[in-house]
Amino acid sequence: MYRKILFILIFLFLLKFQVLVGQSTYKIENLKFSDGLPSDIVFFSTKKEGKLYIATQRGLCLYDGYRFVKNTQLSNMTNHLFTSKNKLYFYSSGKGLCYLNSIFQEPQIVAKVNYNDSIPNNDHYDNVYVDRKNRVWCSDQNSVKYFSNSKKYSFVIAKNSNPSLNVTFLETRSKEFFIATDDGLFVWDEKSNSIQLHPNTELANSKIISATVTGNYIYFTTLDGKLLIYDSISKTLSTEVISRNLTSQFKLVDNTNSIFFYDKNTLYQYDISKHTKEIIQSTSGEINHIFYDDVLHLFWISTTRGLVKLSKINDDIVSLNIPNSKTIVSIVQDNEATIWCVSKNNKIYSYSKNNHWNAYQSPNIKTEFEHLFLKNNQLYATANDGLYSLTNGVLKLLISTKIPFKKAVIDENNLLWIIPSKGAIRVYDAVSFKEKKEYILNTSSFWSDNTFNDIAVAPNGRIWLASWMPKDYGISYFDNKTHLFVQINSLIQFKNNPKFVTDYYNRIAFINNNNIIFSGYGGWNIVSPEGEILHSLNTDLYKVANDHIEGISQDSKGNIWFACAEGLNQYNFKTNKVVNVSSIDGLVTNDITYGYFASKNNKLMIGTDKGLQIIDLNNITKTKLINKLELTAIIKDGTYLFSKKNEYHLDYKFTELTILFSSLSFSEKEKIIYRYQFKGEQKWNYLGTIPKLSLIKLSPGNYDILIQAGDNLGNWQKKSLNITLKITPPFYNSLWFFILLFLLLASIGFFANRYLVKQEKIKGHLKRKIKDVEMQTLRSQMNPHFLFNSLNSINSFIIQQKSREASSYLTTFSKLMRNILENSRHETITLEKELETLKMYLELEAVRLEYKFDYEIVYDKNLEVESIKIPPLIIQPFAENAIWHGLHNKKEKGLLKIVVQNEKNSILNIKIIDDGIGRKASALLKKEQVTHKSYGINITINRLILLNPKNNFKIIDLVDDQDNATGTEVELQIYL
Repeated sequence: MYRKILFILIFLFLLKFQVLVGQSTYKIENLKFSDGLPSDIVFFSTKKEGKLYIATQRGLCLYDGYRFVKNTQLSNMTNHLFTSKNKLYFYSSGKGLCYLNSIFQEPQIVAKVNYNDSIPNNDHYDNVYVDRKNRVWCSDQNSVKYFSNSKKYSFVIAKNSNPSLNVTFLETRSKEFFIATDDGLFVWDEKSNSIQLHPNTELANSKIISATVTGNYIYFTTLDGKLLIYDSISKTLSTEVISRNLTSQFKLVDNTNSIFFYDKNTLYQYDISKHTKEIIQSTSGEINHIFYDDVLHLFWISTTRGLVKLSKINDDIVSLNIPNSKTIVSIVQDNEATIWCVSKNNKIYSYSKNNHWNAYQSPNIKTEFEHLFLKNNQLYATANDGLYSLTNGVLKLLISTKIPFKKAVIDENNLLWIIPSKGAIRVYDAVSFKEKKEYILNTSSFWSDNTFNDIAVAPNGRIWLASWMPKDYGISYFDNKTHLFVQINSLIQFKNNPKFVTDYYNRIAFINNNNIIFSGYGGWNIVSPEGEILHSLNTDLYKVANDHIEGISQDSKGNIWFACAEGLNQYNFKTNKVVNVSSIDGLVTNDITYGYFASKNNKLMIGTDKGLQIIDLNNITKTKLINKLELTAIIKDGTYLFSKKNEYHLDYKFTELTILFSSLSFSEKEKIIYRYQFKGEQKWNYLGTIPKLSLIKLSPGNYDILIQAGDNLGNWQKKSLNITLKITPPFYNSLWFFILLFLLLASIGFFANRYLVKQEKIKGHLKRKIKDVEMQTLRSQMNPHFLFNSLNSINSFIIQQKSREASSYLTTFSKLMRNILENSRHETITLEKELETLKMYLELEAVRLEYKFDYEIVYDKNLEVESIKIPPLIIQPFAENAIWHGLHNKKEKGLLKIVVQNEKNSILNIKIIDDGIGRKASALLKKEQVTHKSYGINITINRLILLNPKNNFKIIDLVDDQDNATGTEVELQIYL
């Protein structure tokens, strides 16, 4: 018994507990081989053009926040990345010091690795750095070196080789160039191209592990656990002891305004004012390097177990966990900024400025607190057993009840209005807490037919009710004259009925201009102090995900915020749009239909099953996008394409075109959505959260594609991505094809008509004789011997399964036959066509004779071969004669040369020159070989003389100085 009394007294007078709120300020994402990394062993990372480049054990890759794209030329270890003037410099094992402009390009080598000499330094290009004048610096086992204009300059740092030599290159604002090493700090003099130890003795003698420049200050970490801070302006040095554990080597993180450093497994932040270091993150893998993205405020930690992304948790939503509590159902904040809340148990919780929770327990274990409210900074609470007040840490039962109290308020007349769980609203004196019976004169049916959910006192003192009225609407106020609750739909001066969104209203809040806002199932209404509905929002019309609206308020910018079972919503009067904030943005749960309180500093407190969440309404709807949208790659049927200007020229022969892109914000992927449209379209096509556009079998034509990125809050960034595709059609579908086809048909019609007219005019003996000669020439060129040999060659190729050679030979053969047939119809053809036909003939003969001879066709550049007209098949018989009688029987490989010249502008000189066995030797062989008798020469000579008696023909035997035959030359002179 005494123990029980003592227990009650302790809780009545002294019971408080304090719990520190532990909050993680960083969010971790691990990226590994299974996510697309070339290797889990990551050495280095840096950014170029917004994309992250990652050096691994198995090469170099790019990461755009969604996918990894590997450089196909690099498969060995890469390290020490540095970006300068849009070039990425790095060390590649087996290649050396390299750079590239794009992940898709082949690396360019600045200095090769040389494993074949005795100098080990030629194998190392570590700690790459590019200075202001584009000199590429690096280090090896005991020296530093730089490359400039294809020249190498080297400076010895350490006497002995050290494979793990720590070197950092630094440039200050005053254009000093420092080299921080294990053997001290060196200064490089550009004029003398020499290095010397820094004049500061401590810096010169320190074993420096790492260094970084921040403004005018240079920070150094040393092997003996010190942080050296050097002012490059005043030349002063200060020292901080960051560790007495000499086995840990701390390396600084670049690009940060604060001091961050890391050792083998841990990232720290150092506070100079407090001389303390705080652990930011520990990793399971050994840390090789940490890159800090000062734009996105991300840490990229390269480890032996993958790449770790460390991002600061969004502080727009702060979570406060209450130990052993249920769902928070009511929240208020007093004038001292202390937060008070209850969770339907027998405790009232408070959260003070010093970040501590306190709990105050009811003496009745069965008490369940329902609602909190403040009057003159005095805290009151309704419960299932009555009304309580909290004074000096003690809970006092003011009014006892058997019917649970739901809500209560105290008006300006010191009247206490209480909504019980059922029955009529009760009114009490707020001083004596005696009930004022029959103060409200509504009929009994008003109380029995309706359910009352919220009660509030307006700034003008009027009492308002939010209710469920199955037979009517749920908004009413108390008329002090009649002592009746009046429903605003009954006010004849206002036509309110069509403007109600529901008959079930849940909560009341007061907004600008003393207006009142009522939330309910299906939306909310804004009501004037006189009872006129001024504005309505229907959840169906605005596509709100859930129609159960509870907590509601207005922020400092006039936007309406309302909570439902699917998150928090903002209605913006200017845009007339609703934006949803959900668990994607940091809410513990989307069901926030319980505790709700809007504070004066534009923050919103909501109750959850794990405690409280405080939302900064100034920033929660601001976009986290960085207004950057870039193309990652375009893949055509599995092949990566690259273009600097996002313009691609493609042929029509492809199936699928995949466009990969990214907003490069590297934030939560589920928060970013993408859409696209083709130029000329009015409607956007939405891609969801995946930045990938697949186009299947695009028709030929020009396409301008516009891509945009937005967030889940409806913010679309200004920068868009424009991609131009130009797909060429097949020739038979092009405009040129139809133009050429029309011209061809027109030409055929014209020449056919001209030919027919001309045929009618040709009369007499000359026409018949020329036609006979031409037909004899045709027959002689198509002699059975040539046709037989050609077909034999084709058959030989087929037997040897040389289908490609057979096809090529047959194609040329068919073209030659077609040309001969076509040319034989004309008295004259252009010299160009004659030479084309001759070339095809010589090519066939060369192939058939297994390239026993070469041939050349030479003519003056000034010779207008396309306009000079000669009889067809004039040169071929002499070329055939040279092959069969001069070159065919030659043991060595021969040469046939055709020379065409223009003499005196009116005489065409044609020479057929071979370096064969000569006419005498050929005549002797005729006795032993089957004679290849050609009638073509005699026919051709007759044709020439018949056309013009001045045409001349002669044969010259070519001999050397000893009068030995060296070939034969045939010369034709044709008068034009």
